[in-house]
Amino acid sequence: MNGQPVVDVLVVGAGQAGLGTAHWLGRAGIDDVLVVEAADAVGQVWRDRWESLQLFTPRRFSSLPGMPFPPGPTATPSRLEMADYLAAYVARYGLSVRTAAPVRLLALDDGAFVAQLPQGAVRARHVVVATGAYGRPRVPAAADDLDGSVHQLHSSSYRRPGDVPEGPVLVVGGGNSAAQLALELAGRHEVTVAAPVVPPFLPERLLGVSIYWWLLLSGVLNAGTGTPVGRFVRSRPEAVLGRQLRRAVRAGAVRLHASPVVAADGPRVCLADGTSLRPRSVLWCTGFESDTAWIDVPGALADDGSPRHEKGASPLPGLHWMGLPWQTRVNSSLIDGVDRDARRTARRIAAALRADAPLRRAD
Repeated sequence: MNGQPVVDVLVVGAGQAGLGTAHWLGRAGIDDVLVVEAADAVGQVWRDRWESLQLFTPRRFSSLPGMPFPPGPTATPSRLEMADYLAAYVARYGLSVRTAAPVRLLALDDGAFVAQLPQGAVRARHVVVATGAYGRPRVPAAADDLDGSVHQLHSSSYRRPGDVPEGPVLVVGGGNSAAQLALELAGRHEVTVAAPVVPPFLPERLLGVSIYWWLLLSGVLNAGTGTPVGRFVRSRPEAVLGRQLRRAVRAGAVRLHASPVVAADGPRVCLADGTSLRPRSVLWCTGFESDTAWIDVPGALADDGSPRHEKGASPLPGLHWMGLPWQTRVNSSLIDGVDRDARRTARRIAAALRADAPLRRAD
């Protein structure tokens, strides 16, 4: 193949999905695996989040295959603990990870995948795209219609309350990030939350036990995407873990509008229910979307740029997806949920490599 060496498997992304897959590839006897990571260090994406960030999942549910998350002073890990854990995971299993190596283009050439990196091209028989669905911050189009008097930032750029100027703050979003940051800012700002609907608030503990244990024991966490339980969970708004925001709203410390942002005009933000707000700052906690613009492989993507796959398997031989929300189960995109999907992917790749081995020997 053009005289260039070919790795058996290239894993794009050194987050939980990529590292969990690399682990199971090794357990399947596949040694020729290279993981490439766009950031300068493994776990950097966690270090770059806001300073007070705590994971929503307890330590027991924050582990990758084969390595329990270490104990600590809090029930859930901090962002820095998570970053350190991922780096320790790489060291423990001797995974081959190349950092500061964003894939600028993935294409097919002469029967192999070719990934263009700043350091040069890497050819691979199989590619696992493990960048997840959180590659690019998502901001509503209305943001472009706000004038310069309104300070705007996405949750991915927020670090601490001092990043937000004095004055009223509008937090846009109805998920866990919006709830956490609204509470943090309420200590020094007048905070309003604009959410599409009133989010369901789950208790962090029930009868003294983490709600995650109840979700596991009831079968909800591992419910398949196409099962009645999976379809029900997917049809519901994102649940907020903890009831602190609900208490703050009832106490008048935070205002909540259950109405989405539909437009903006100069200094004003307009909601679907007709409410017009004039915040000094807007914090967009509106999530992320997949960044697949670097993939130039015919048939790999749908018209909207989303991955084409069946339980992580692309219709194109040799291409695989990992860490996607609802890939196979409710918890596919959660840290602890990586295990089963990673094993499935590793077994699929191992079977394909075994089937191809006689052909490679003949070549």
